[in-house]
Amino acid sequence: MTKIITIDGPAGSGKSTVAVRLAARLGLAYLDTGAMYRAATLAALEQNVPLDEPAVLAELLGRCRIELARPEAPERVFLNGRDVTEGIRSPRVTEQAHYLAGQPALRRGLVEQQRRIAQQCGGLVTEGRDQGTVAFPQAQWKFYLDADPAERARRRWRQRQEKGETVALEEVLAAQQQRDRRDLTRAVGPLRVPDGALVIDTTHLTVAQVVDTLYRHVVGQGD
Repeated sequence: MTKIITIDGPAGSGKSTVAVRLAARLGLAYLDTGAMYRAATLAALEQNVPLDEPAVLAELLGRCRIELARPEAPERVFLNGRDVTEGIRSPRVTEQAHYLAGQPALRRGLVEQQRRIAQQCGGLVTEGRDQGTVAFPQAQWKFYLDADPAERARRRWRQRQEKGETVALEEVLAAQQQRDRRDLTRAVGPLRVPDGALVIDTTHLTVAQVVDTLYRHVVGQGD
């Protein structure tokens, strides 16, 4: 049986860091689905493809090879063979990725890719906004991480500070609020707590504590 563990939640809830560590601890592949949308967005921006034209974007996506969960580089993202792990985290890509995330046809195509990756890997820890609700609704283990909005914004702000970016905390919080609204209200794959998911508030927990909680839950239920 393909072992699937989904981790959903809003930006800044800690799901990416937790997913990476949980996957390593369980010896599974890690899939960052948000990176797929970012990689597709980067491809569109580099080729000057309009982000509000679904048909053109779909044609572009059909020509792109987005690779994640490589055994030799589990946390790296490749676009047509090129490592774009850093490039997809740029403010420009971050600000524009929601265009692709809101396109039904593109989301369906990327969900199909996510499922193929799961089959190829034989199991994985996957995180995003719709993993337990749309991509893998029958996953054996589903988690939803959340945190106080102010704390989520502080985490994102600290990440950007560490990268040398100059940005005000208030600006990060405002952008986060806008992103939350888009994620919660979009017509396809909106952010929701998956049926049967374990909900964890990470506001006052360390990454290690969250990973331990998820690990115990998975191991405790067995295969």
